[in-house]
Amino acid sequence: MLNSITHKDIIEFNKTMSLLLISKISITQALEILIEQIKNTNFQQIVKKVLKDVTRGKTLSNSFSKYPKLFPPIYIANIKIGEETGNIARVVSEYTSYLEKNQNLIRDLKKAARYPLLVLLVSMAVITFMVFFLIPTFQNLFSSTKVSLPFVTQLIIDSSRFIENQFIWLILIFGALASIIFKSKDSKTFKNIIDKLLLRTPLVSKLIIKNLMARFALSMSILLKSRITLLEALKIARNTSSNHIFKKEVDIVIKRIIKGESLSANTSTSILFDKTFSRLLFAGEQTAELDKVFGMISDYYGKEFEYQLDVITSLIEPILILVIGVIVAIILIAMYLPMFDLINYFGV
Repeated sequence: MLNSITHKDIIEFNKTMSLLLISKISITQALEILIEQIKNTNFQQIVKKVLKDVTRGKTLSNSFSKYPKLFPPIYIANIKIGEETGNIARVVSEYTSYLEKNQNLIRDLKKAARYPLLVLLVSMAVITFMVFFLIPTFQNLFSSTKVSLPFVTQLIIDSSRFIENQFIWLILIFGALASIIFKSKDSKTFKNIIDKLLLRTPLVSKLIIKNLMARFALSMSILLKSRITLLEALKIARNTSSNHIFKKEVDIVIKRIIKGESLSANTSTSILFDKTFSRLLFAGEQTAELDKVFGMISDYYGKEFEYQLDVITSLIEPILILVIGVIVAIILIAMYLPMFDLINYFGV
């Protein structure tokens, strides 16, 4: 039911809600209007239940908290502050901006993997064609003669024959592995392994860390703007990330702050937070404007992430094309090498 509700639906909901509340329309009226405008029937049913709760006297934050997948703790915490200050409209408006910025960061990260994946799929299709159609054709030609084949040619033909003969088993093994990965993808152990691998992979690790920093700082900025305590903000911002290694690092920071240490001092010793992050935080602590500083940090790392993304994409594209080109060239050369002996064999 909830899976059919997209990020776009949630952003549109909050955007319209903030406009209605800014226009001095009551919460109940705003929800009634939203129910009429929402196109997703599942989302519409949830908002109807929220409206029913609100008309019975429950707070908006309490009603929303029943649906944590749609309205996460960061949203509920901000709504509660909005209820206490009587300024829910501003809180919802700021949260909408947060959602849009966060969505852009996630979209850019996905975009980084899209083109290399496409190139890999095309290359796999080309190599599959060569293995099942091109190489067997040459194999039949070579087997009908007594020409001795070069080592590379023989190796490629043997590999092609093995793949062709064991194709069903290979598909079954691949399917079983894919099934195990799919079933394990939500387990903590599997996620920890993937997170560790990604954070140890050259180039990719830098990209992921920049993205994590930008999103974490964005969460901290919106929470601190709403006058939520630093400790509470850290606990909520921690849960906005799905990266388990990052969560553990934030947990360490939280424990040290409880002991009385400063935020900037804690992040300076972390394996994920760099010196720039810590220095900017130190400046924010000195001026008592951490919310603004976190906003600046988010913008800074967001731009750094985009730059790093462009650099990595520009490197990966030609490298992938070169590697695939070399593989195809080796196969073609290996197939055509024996042709010189065939010419002599037929006495041409």
